[in-house]
Amino acid sequence: MNELAILGLLKEQPLHGYELKKRLTGLLGGRATLSFGSLYPALGRLERSGVVTAVEPDVDTAAVPMTGSLGGEVAAYRARAARPVRSRRNRKVYAITPAGEARLHELLTQPAGDDREFVLQVAFCRFLAQHERIELFKRRRDELSARLRVRQETGRDRYLRSVRERDSQSIKHDIAWLDRLIAEEEAAEHDHESHPDDADDGFTGVTPDPALPGGSR
Repeated sequence: MNELAILGLLKEQPLHGYELKKRLTGLLGGRATLSFGSLYPALGRLERSGVVTAVEPDVDTAAVPMTGSLGGEVAAYRARAARPVRSRRNRKVYAITPAGEARLHELLTQPAGDDREFVLQVAFCRFLAQHERIELFKRRRDELSARLRVRQETGRDRYLRSVRERDSQSIKHDIAWLDRLIAEEEAAEHDHESHPDDADDGFTGVTPDPALPGGSR
């Protein structure tokens, strides 16, 4: 899941570690947490596998004009020495590689391992072709429909029955949400086929809300 989140954010733009951590926190919300102690080892693994590359940004080394006096040179030296020294880690900017883009596409199109991973797939599905987004949503709808059929057994314990009823309502809500996404995508696809000259090269479908309604599955 972390790999998908990191690659998806870096697909949008290169980021340094602090900004990446900040955006990951906003993206994952309460569904998961990622500390710096976990982020940097993850980035290291992704870098070694070739899907992410780290670039050292240019350090501000603008030349200080010669003053022609010893006092002026000393003052310039002290000004340079007084600049805060940033750690090497903080200066690193991470960017996705072509191999990373291929890996991101693979992660977006493969069946999600759990509900949280599917949320991330939806969050970054704008990087998929329209027919791939429709396939993603339909596959998830079929999975939830099968899950709902299994949960029709309620049992006699009223508390367990209450939990299952809650989960069933949540699943039905998600299916309705997916039906809307599919309908919007198919309508956009139809418009594109009817008026191909009006379509641009960018994203023409809907931008789904990545917030999947809660409920234990």
